[in-house]
Amino acid sequence: MAQSELSFKKAAEKILREADGPLSPQEIVERALDAGLIETDGATPGATMGAQLYVDLRRNPKSPFRKVGRGKFTLRSVQASASSAEVSIDNQNRLVRESLLKRLLAMEPAQFEIMVAELLEKLGYENVVVTGRSGDKGIDVIAKLTLGGITSVKTVVQVKRYKIGNNINGSIIAQLRGSAEVDQRGLVITTSDFTKDGIIEASAPNKMPVALVNGDKLLDLLFEHEIGVRKTVLPVYSVDSEYFDNAEVVEEEGKSGAKRLAIWPLPGGIDAYVSTLFQILDTLAKSPFTKAELSHWIMKKFPQVKSEKTATGYVSVPRAIGMTEISGGKIVLSLDGKRIQSGKNIEYLFTVFSKNILGIDEIMEFFRAAEEPQTEADVMAFLKENLGVEWTTFAQVNFRLLWLVNLKKIRRVEHGYTLT
Repeated sequence: MAQSELSFKKAAEKILREADGPLSPQEIVERALDAGLIETDGATPGATMGAQLYVDLRRNPKSPFRKVGRGKFTLRSVQASASSAEVSIDNQNRLVRESLLKRLLAMEPAQFEIMVAELLEKLGYENVVVTGRSGDKGIDVIAKLTLGGITSVKTVVQVKRYKIGNNINGSIIAQLRGSAEVDQRGLVITTSDFTKDGIIEASAPNKMPVALVNGDKLLDLLFEHEIGVRKTVLPVYSVDSEYFDNAEVVEEEGKSGAKRLAIWPLPGGIDAYVSTLFQILDTLAKSPFTKAELSHWIMKKFPQVKSEKTATGYVSVPRAIGMTEISGGKIVLSLDGKRIQSGKNIEYLFTVFSKNILGIDEIMEFFRAAEEPQTEADVMAFLKENLGVEWTTFAQVNFRLLWLVNLKKIRRVEHGYTLT
């Protein structure tokens, strides 16, 4: 096979094998293109590379890649070096994870339940109670989760301190359901994993939903909330390759073209974002509005918008997408906005949307690489790993997915979202 015909993953293996340290997907692509290892006509090859590596790691237990640091990859076979502090840190953290898992498996059952209760409190659960060992009917912990200060969800929790390979099956999920009350939800936490039928049973339609936390996720949460581990901050130095590789420093251009981190929906319903946007553009095409005038127009056009603050938030959406700009103190259509307003071309709207909103290209490549439906949690994990976003709720992920539904790029299915 000619070098130019290498797949993205094969090219990544070659580049990472020769690299001094971990690289981001964009850096891998740039080096692969320079070396003639790949050819691509895609507009976002870095996003494609990131999605393929991420999905390979998630699907393939024998993946040659591993992720270190934030948004960087290396090969499993690569050892630490003076140029790769991330690899050294990752090696240390892997050793700590292995040691922590051994400690969990050696704990008394009651101690393990108390640790899980502490974790639930850190995650925001209230009234967390460990039931004890006798007569618990499969329920080890009971807790309450308040959502948005509006509604409380009672949760019954079963914890299983199982060795790797002893996975939770559907009968255990069913047992927890049988022990729960009508208004409760379930959660199963294990140090091992879940069988396929266990995963299917947990999300079975018309039954009490049961959330699942496997051993890897449990360790991630314990690390994140520093339960059973302690974070040590030490000065770490690495060789600055750019200092030696570049004879001169080129001043970075202004970041006026940086993509927006936040995106909102638009009023009119979750399936009406595009039609509402077109109404706003048509209105501005007739006459420019001030921000206050457009806010009042939105409140009049959509009576369900009662708050002026909320209406002002909606005003910012077309500008974030790249449809409007400010001129002389008034909101006017941008060049892209004029083109969209006149032609109502959804495909072009998607192009402008992805150009201006962070993570859209990456989400699309993630769906292409993953093939099967993906949940909000899957997309959130992917964006956190690859873009370094610090979101603590699913709001921004949810808004992006709904916009993509409205733009006819993805569709909702029973277990998440998938490409149209």
